[in-house]
Amino acid sequence: MKKIILASLIAMSTQFAFAESKPVTADPAFTEVEAMVKANNMTGAYQALEKLGKAGNPQALYNLGYLTQVGQGTTKDEKKAIQLYEQSASKGYPVADYVLGKNYLAGSLGLKQDTSKAKQYFEKASAKGFSDATVDLAVLLFSENNPASDKLALQKLDPLIKKGNFQAIHAKALYDISTGFKNKDEAPIKQGLASIQTLAQKGYIPALMAVGNMFTNGNIVPQNLPEAKKIFSALAQENVPQAQESLAVVEKMMAEPAKASTTAPTKATKKS
Repeated sequence: MKKIILASLIAMSTQFAFAESKPVTADPAFTEVEAMVKANNMTGAYQALEKLGKAGNPQALYNLGYLTQVGQGTTKDEKKAIQLYEQSASKGYPVADYVLGKNYLAGSLGLKQDTSKAKQYFEKASAKGFSDATVDLAVLLFSENNPASDKLALQKLDPLIKKGNFQAIHAKALYDISTGFKNKDEAPIKQGLASIQTLAQKGYIPALMAVGNMFTNGNIVPQNLPEAKKIFSALAQENVPQAQESLAVVEKMMAEPAKASTTAPTKATKKS
């Protein structure tokens, strides 16, 4: 489960990415920086990355952006972090494109929310083969609510689905369920649910969260609060975001009927 949790976080702005996507010999300079990070020498890591960044290394510029964003090894400066991400993206580093897209979509790091710019950055990262960006681009296209965008989104997801990409399968499953409800068609709903259940059985965190929410709400499948509690408890132990909050909601829902049953007035028996 821990491996899947880490996989789902790759390239997010909250991750410090050093690994190259290709199985080649690691750059000795990055090996040195990684060793500094493991030793919690963030100042040394920042200084080493700064040298690489000045030489135009796009991955170093991205990592400098992250450290500047969170204030590790240097003063926290979100505006400067964006500038570093932009420099990295301009040199062709897809993770930087992706992070910029995420922040424009959310309107975070001091950026004004701009769906159009987010889409452009996702498209750039996707064109460079970054699958996370392709999935987010497809989700953004789905949100446009028109047949042409839906068709394009499905085309984007299809190659990833054929490769067994969990994120793409999950995005398609949610689309199927949504479309089924919209068109009052049970077939895509069942198809989407089957995909999500399969992903959940494989330990994919977003699918597990989705199943837990379904059991909690009882809108798509019959409500099953004990099962929802089991799922959210396991995820909370892994420190999965929102799992603890969801667990608290389920426990409150389970406590309310029990409390009601203990406080309900008993009917008076008739005297003969």
